[in-house]
Amino acid sequence: MAITLNQIAQLCGVSRGTVDRALHNKGNVRPEVAARIKAVATEHGYTPNRAGLALSRAAHPIRIGVVMISVETPFMQMVLDSARREARRLSAFSVEVIFRLSQSLDPVEQVSMIEELVEQHHISALALTPLDCLLVETKLNELTEQRGIPIITFNTDLANSRRLCYIGQDNLASGRTVAELMRLVTRECGTVATIIAPFLYHSAYRERLAGFKEELLTPGSQLQLQEVTIPNDNRDVAYEHTLRLLRDTPNLTGIYAITPGYAGVCSALVDSGRAHEVHLIMHDEIPANLHEIRRGVADFVIGQDAQLQGSLPLSLLADHIQLNQRPQKEFYHTDIRVLLRHNIDNLL
Repeated sequence: MAITLNQIAQLCGVSRGTVDRALHNKGNVRPEVAARIKAVATEHGYTPNRAGLALSRAAHPIRIGVVMISVETPFMQMVLDSARREARRLSAFSVEVIFRLSQSLDPVEQVSMIEELVEQHHISALALTPLDCLLVETKLNELTEQRGIPIITFNTDLANSRRLCYIGQDNLASGRTVAELMRLVTRECGTVATIIAPFLYHSAYRERLAGFKEELLTPGSQLQLQEVTIPNDNRDVAYEHTLRLLRDTPNLTGIYAITPGYAGVCSALVDSGRAHEVHLIMHDEIPANLHEIRRGVADFVIGQDAQLQGSLPLSLLADHIQLNQRPQKEFYHTDIRVLLRHNIDNLL
């Protein structure tokens, strides 16, 4: 049978209330006493009861802030849906989740959202898809160092910040995976093009491209690389730039679509009559992209588990605050799922 609070109190020679305050970080306990209590609890396998904690904290619920970027894209909508489901589950345990959503990649806006959650809603923890810039990094470090607010990043990372952990794909490895697939399907002949929208402040896009180029351009490879940067992820913009690429590059054998705008790339391939001649690899396991695999326009789609990215940050933060359990590792990398027409129905 697991040890109880009363038993821990007896072993440590303190009151049950002191044990409760120490284990749940409520303050008013001398550091050396709190350390002794936590050591005894760990030694004897004490596990707090989340339901009991919820009842004791019903009048003062824990608040977790969530800040997300690129929420207009279908993939991030899937991540958001998963986060909202987890928020509803946690509400039964007196955990309130407050969302702040952005369609832009504006660091000033992101910092403003974070400050509003901290100053007006008094959040106890933060989960976010961070923009990769010094302004955001400084704000996150300020929260952890000066306010003791635990932070988890997901989908995109900010490795130099003092966040607890990152949940999402290893984007360098993902880009390398695409390069290996591209070398196989093109038989290392012709020109391969990358299509990407500006990735200022978006570490995931930059890392995908870096991993792809690092793996593709190996010594002795006969492949040529052409990089196409489009102004934004708009479908029509992607369509026009892809049509121009197809027209101007007769030896084009492969396209790697790194950022959203996939629908425009696919339409251009079909309208040009080169859909079955030029190999296409895209990210994001969304219905529209899976449709392109089924009809033979895309060769591969790289998936990254939207459900886990939405739910696990909230679950880990709730455990950290309520149960005093830190995440077990720094990186929770999601699977790099390679979907193609032969396995798509088995994996879904």
